[in-house]
Formats: sequence, structure tokens, C-alpha cells
Amino acid sequence: MRLQQKLILLTTLSKGLMAAILLLALPWVVQSLVLRHTDDALRAELRQVQARIRQVGIAEFLPQHATAAGRRTHYDLLQDEFIDLEAITGLPAPDTIGTFPRRQHDALVDFRVLRHTDRYQGQLFTFEIGKSIASIEEVYSLLRTLAAYALAFAVLTTLLFELGVIGYLLRPVDHIVERLRAVRGPTPPDFPPLRTSTTDFQYLDASIQQMLTKIQSVFEQERQFITNASHELLTPISILQNRFENMLRAENLPEEAEAQLVTSQKTLQRMTATLRTLLLISRVENNQFARTERVAVREVLTDAVEELEDRISDLQLAVHWSLNGTPVLQPANRTLVFTLLFNLLSNAVKYNQPGGELEIGGQPEPNGAYVLSIRNTGKPIAAAHLPHLFERFRRFDQEAAEGYGLGLAVVRSIAQLHFIHISVASDTEHGTVFTLRLPAPVGY
Repeated sequence: MRLQQKLILLTTLSKGLMAAILLLALPWVVQSLVLRHTDDALRAELRQVQARIRQVGIAEFLPQHATAAGRRTHYDLLQDEFIDLEAITGLPAPDTIGTFPRRQHDALVDFRVLRHTDRYQGQLFTFEIGKSIASIEEVYSLLRTLAAYALAFAVLTTLLFELGVIGYLLRPVDHIVERLRAVRGPTPPDFPPLRTSTTDFQYLDASIQQMLTKIQSVFEQERQFITNASHELLTPISILQNRFENMLRAENLPEEAEAQLVTSQKTLQRMTATLRTLLLISRVENNQFARTERVAVREVLTDAVEELEDRISDLQLAVHWSLNGTPVLQPANRTLVFTLLFNLLSNAVKYNQPGGELEIGGQPEPNGAYVLSIRNTGKPIAAAHLPHLFERFRRFDQEAAEGYGLGLAVVRSIAQLHFIHISVASDTEHGTVFTLRLPAPVGY
């Protein structure tokens, strides 16, 4: 999973968790706020009643035919609120606020009640100011709904904002990945500095550029060494071959010495082939071959199969063609393309089983690219060996004495020069399949 996807998932989960916690706590919070607001309103009404009593006297709040002692309860029109005044004896009690039942229309209804004791004209009175819980619940329900909508809006808004910010902040990562994908060989393209204000990404980009430069330097040294060493070794090998040939022309040469000379000649020939292959790889990687031709891939495949006809006949292999369309490489070097395809077909024949199959197939893509596959039915390659298949001097079949593991290294170098993506898959059911994705010809 990509870093951006992980951050988006983390943000979404955190927002979801926050919303869940707030939704669980929302009823208690809203209820507490509504009750606190109701209690403050009851206290304000009490202060208004006390002010009215100081203005007109306590008698105005008592029954008309009562003296200082008496009780009076007044409800509003909808009976959602009441004020109760009662004369009492005893000691003053502290103010209390709570929920108590009151009889209303022959039914008990819960009220939020404020109780206050005060002395007027030498008489102790208890005031009760109440508000129906049902009316409070209406406000509570309204506030809860509004709070839920506000919470959902806030979560969605912040989530969308954070997703946009995450995408913007991580955009340089996509640019860095695109740059790394554009590197198809030891010589990286010349990229301008990454445009970002994030110092971490600037440091990462600079470090990658330094790493690519160092890798390029190491590869250049290796190429130069291989080129020089190959040239230097070819000369003494050529001299030794000439000497061996002269010695073989001697009339009095013993048979044992003649056999040893022939064996030495074969060894020198293999060394020469290896050195010439290393020189070819070095020249390809140094981009010393011109790519100015338009190469018909079907024609090159046909020529390669014809050269391998004797080996195909010896193993009695069945060759199947299923090339659709007209695969073309342009610009390309026909000699190198032939070497690439010949090496793949040669391996497909060499590591096949007698009476097996060799299948050459291909399919064009809508964008002009072409997918070419070469499949054989020989012994499958172990999965652990597949990542190292194109490395130099890697030979996984120890029974095969031929070759030094440079054929597929040549294939990889030529493929990189022509921007061909190559992959391999192998199993017991389908055999070994090399897949090449040829780029669209220039001007397609």
C-alpha cells in the first residue's frame, strides 16, 4: 500500500473514531448544556420575582383571602412553567435545583424545579420555580440534531481538506518515483532540482541524485576496465592461437601433445567468445551502436529460427507461431535486435526437452506497443533464480557445460538500449516464458 493511501486511511479512521466518540458523548454533553441553561433561566426568573416582590410587596403573590400565611401556585398558559409561593415555619433551607414530579391534569409530570427560601415581613416563604422536562426535551432534541449535523459537516469538511493537503504534500514523492522509473540504465537522465518547499523531499531528491551519480561513476569505471581488459587479453590469446596452430602443423608432433593442443585451442576459443561478449556488452552500455533502422521483428525472428533449424531438428521440437499484427522497432539496430532474439531463442531450444514445444507469440497494444513472448516446455527455472537470471556469469544449470552465463546479460543490455521491458515467468504447467514489451515506433 502506498504512503498516500496509508495516510488517507489513517486520517479516515481517526476521523471516524473521533466522530464515534463525539456521537457517544453528544447526548450527555447536550443534556448537560440544556439543563445548565434551564437552571440559569430558573435563577433569572427567581431574581425577577424577588424584584417584583420588593416593588409591590408579598401580598400581591398570596391568595386574596389569605394573610401572611398561605400558598399560591401559578402556571403559565401551556402549563409548561409554574411559580409556587408557600409560607413555612422553621429554619431557612439552602437553594436546591432538581427534577421532581408535579401533578398536572391528574397526571404526574417531571419538572426541573428551583427551590429558594427567603423571609418577607417577618414570615419565611419558600419559592419554587419549575419548567417542564418535556419542553426541555424539545430543546434537547433540537440541539442534538443540530450538533449531529454540525459534527458530520465538520468531519467531512476537515477530511476532504486533509485529503487534499496530503495529496499536495506527497506530490513530490510521485515525481521522485517517476524520476527513478525513468532511469533505465547506469546513466541517469539529467533531471532539474525537485520543485518543493518540503526540506525532507529536497534532501531525498538530492541524495538520490548523488547516489545515481555515484552509481554512474562506478559503472563507467567497470565499463572502462572491461573494455581495456578485453582488448588487452584478446591480443595474447590471438598470439597463443597462432602458436598452437603452428605447433599442430609440425610433422613429428606426438598424438598426446596434439590432443592437448586441440583442447587448449578450444579453451582459447571459449575465452575469445567470452571476451568478445563482454566487449559487446560494454559497447552497448556505452551507447556505441547507432539506432537508425526500422526493424521488422517478424523477419528477424524468422532469420533466428532458421539459424537454429539444425538444433531444433535434433531435439524434434515443434515450433508454433502466433504473431498478430506487424511488430516493428524504430529506431533500432538490426544486428543488436537479432542478437537479442537469437539468444532468447537459443536458450529456449537449448533448455527444452526432446519432443518439446517452442512457441513464438505476440499481440499489439492500442498505444502502438507490442508484447512479444517466447515460450519453451523445458525444465522450469526455480523461483529463487528468476530475479538473478540476467546477471553476468550466472549459471543455474550446472549440467550444461556450454556458456558462461553472458547470453541473458547481453539480452538485458540490448533491451535497455532499445527501451524494451523484459520479464520472465516459469512453472511446471506453462514452462518458461520470456515476455518483451516493445515500445511503439517513433511517429506512431
